[in-house]
Amino acid sequence: MICQRCGAEMKPAGKDTSSGRDIREYECSKCGHCDWEDQGEALWQILSNGRERDEAEKIDLASANGRDSAPESCEAEARTARSRLGRLRALIARLF
Repeated sequence: MICQRCGAEMKPAGKDTSSGRDIREYECSKCGHCDWEDQGEALWQILSNGRERDEAEKIDLASANGRDSAPESCEAEARTARSRLGRLRALIARLF
């Protein structure tokens, strides 16, 4: 960054990303002028937003498919298997 007062090259003096923005501070070694520059969204904020978006997409996808995020219980699977077996036995009994 170039100093607005004297035109000399400014040296980095600090960096703050606590607000979610990448704010860099500079100091001129020639005249002592301090200035700052906003370089956009901070990396941690970008990653956090991406993670939240991915989680929301997973929830939307699961609800669109009509599935719960929790797996079915073993009892429900056993009832389904028994009822299928019972229907098969009833069908065979009718045939013979």
